[in-house]
Amino acid sequence: MQRLRHPCLRSGRSRRGFTLIELLVVIAIIAVLSALLLPAVQSAREAARKTECLNNLKQVVLATHNYHEAHKVFPTGIISSNTGSVQINLPQPAVIPVGLPSAATGNVSPQVTISNWVYSNDWGWAAFILPQMGEGTANINYEELKSSPNSQSAVQIVVKSYVCPSASIPTARPPATAGTNIGGYAYLTYRGCSGTSPPQGSPPGTPTNNGIMFRDSSITFRDVRDGESNTLMFGESLFGYWGDGNSGLTRFADDNFDNRPDWGSDGLAVSQNPSTFDTYLNAQAAGHFFGFGSWHRDVINAALTDGSTRSFSKSIDFAVFSALCTRAGAERVNIPN
Repeated sequence: MQRLRHPCLRSGRSRRGFTLIELLVVIAIIAVLSALLLPAVQSAREAARKTECLNNLKQVVLATHNYHEAHKVFPTGIISSNTGSVQINLPQPAVIPVGLPSAATGNVSPQVTISNWVYSNDWGWAAFILPQMGEGTANINYEELKSSPNSQSAVQIVVKSYVCPSASIPTARPPATAGTNIGGYAYLTYRGCSGTSPPQGSPPGTPTNNGIMFRDSSITFRDVRDGESNTLMFGESLFGYWGDGNSGLTRFADDNFDNRPDWGSDGLAVSQNPSTFDTYLNAQAAGHFFGFGSWHRDVINAALTDGSTRSFSKSIDFAVFSALCTRAGAERVNIPN
């Protein structure tokens, strides 16, 4: 007669797989860990991008120093050619954050959508320092019109150090040649400092020329009487093209001299919503214009005339940063750490 084995005496082979409850517990643990780690990973990535952005500015300012060594003068901000400008349509709208998040905006940055751009035919500093940036193949003849084949080919060259890695700008660039969408105008998110506002009492339209770079400028080290370590040369901006002369410069506007910014996020001058950084100005026929600002949430990176680079808090006092923008204003500047 066959003996019956007690259930407890059956084979002790291990059970395969997980129960549903065990699986749900593991999934819940993974979800909690991911939620905890994701902000840290994003923060680490942004810190790396900020460092790369500072390195970009270091390359730009050192290239400018090398230009000064070769030509005994800093590159002009914009050289006037009287060839005007053209309006271009963007194949993909650019959505640019302007102003800091606030309770009024639901803790989200205000935005402006750009679908067209006024592209200046004047050359600027970003074109002049291309050889010092290692872009000797650009082959630009600055006496030719911007519409020449050489120029159209050159302005499509992507200069990696001209764009902040945190910038979220369209991948589709406006065509450099009518009827095509091959290549396209290459971007620039750094601007030279043309100064602050014209002297008080100046007639309307007086150009700003108390910075390092401005229209038809020819500044040398000896002109920087405030000291190279106290004078801004380049800072981040939000959008532009390196072949567009108007994209390469900005100033720190305080045209009524009340130590408050004139520009803000609403496109108006004087702005109804003034801010120190991340500013946007809709200049109507002259197109869209961005002041100093960055795609970083809390800081803006900049390069000083001595060749150093550093990050500035977006909450820096307006008067302090304004003093950094002039080359010979005789202001006492205490740069915060």
